[in-house]
Amino acid sequence: MRYYDDTKYYHFSTSPTTDPQEAEIIFQERLDYAKELMADAFRPEADVKSTVMKYSVVGGFFLAIAAMVIFSRMGMVAPILYVFGGLFIVFGFLSLLPGKTEIKDLPGQAKIPKGIGTIILFSIGLAIIVPVLIAPTIGYAKAFVGCGGAVFVIGGVVLALYTISMIVKHRHTLAETVSGTCIGYIKMSDSSDGVNGRHHHTFITGAPVFEYYYNGQAYRAFQENDIRAGALSPMVGETIDLGIDPNDPYNISFRKNTGSKVFAVVMSLFAIAAGIFLFFMLPTVNDDSGFSVTTQGGQVTLAKAKFDDDLIESHLGTDDFTITYATVESVYEKNGNWYIDLDNGDTRMITEDDRDKYSEGVGVYLVNPAGGGSGINFVADSWEYTGSHTVDGEA
Repeated sequence: MRYYDDTKYYHFSTSPTTDPQEAEIIFQERLDYAKELMADAFRPEADVKSTVMKYSVVGGFFLAIAAMVIFSRMGMVAPILYVFGGLFIVFGFLSLLPGKTEIKDLPGQAKIPKGIGTIILFSIGLAIIVPVLIAPTIGYAKAFVGCGGAVFVIGGVVLALYTISMIVKHRHTLAETVSGTCIGYIKMSDSSDGVNGRHHHTFITGAPVFEYYYNGQAYRAFQENDIRAGALSPMVGETIDLGIDPNDPYNISFRKNTGSKVFAVVMSLFAIAAGIFLFFMLPTVNDDSGFSVTTQGGQVTLAKAKFDDDLIESHLGTDDFTITYATVESVYEKNGNWYIDLDNGDTRMITEDDRDKYSEGVGVYLVNPAGGGSGINFVADSWEYTGSHTVDGEA
């Protein structure tokens, strides 16, 4: 990969190790680079047409974010997912458009072929939108599991194809050999999170930069897939043999890094296997346990959980029971216990944890053993009766 001496994305150093003072400089340069990217996103282009298109995309993005926030506060799940998935599809189309002619190749920003990047964006967008469209017909759980399986398979195939392309690209660097001298190192800030996002750790990674000649022309480059932490090697001034791609003299290699390629292949196979497993699970997936989503407006039930005669019998120990539908008129505490008064004149004790479920106006299924005894309740907003008994009081 070509080395640029005019970018703040990475820092050039002649020291194989990084002391705290240099690390601080690297962090600041990376922050400055991020600020430049943000400023560039809002900076006018050279011509009016490009400027209008750029601001239209940026404005549309922020409008989409605002719309999702509004829909979330209103508890409208489907519009949120339509807009969110639509963003990926729009970006997929935009990825097909010609961009700036001079874009620096930078480490950590692997050159994914335009077609593969477009497929990834479209796949994510469709994986979000399609379940919302087909869920009313086949069920939310089945829709999301099926599309999740498709995403895993497509993702695994794309990763496998990309890994194969990188292996082929590496093989091209073995076509010829040149002598390269290490002139220093690029260094960048990187970070990782511990379990559950705790213990955020920031560290420095880098790679050696080589200067070499090919067909009488001088080049400065580093191996694209050789970014690593810790002390870097070889030492400045050391000369080693570099593999070089005759079709792209900036594409060099001096380490095979077989482990990373094997890991990528294993991960792609794992993703494909996970997707196939989800497809095999589809016949057993349903919405019987309910399907709800939490939004800024509260929890929204997309599919009610099902309760039938067998479930009731497992709780009451008898198949002889009555079911009554009633509406909550009041919720109150008395002597340390919580109660609900219903419009059929009945009063039921509830737990303190459940008191928020039984607000005024909420419908409740009251299930009582025919011979007397303690019954059970099901909140109608979250539960749907699918058994054979007659429900008294239900409209």
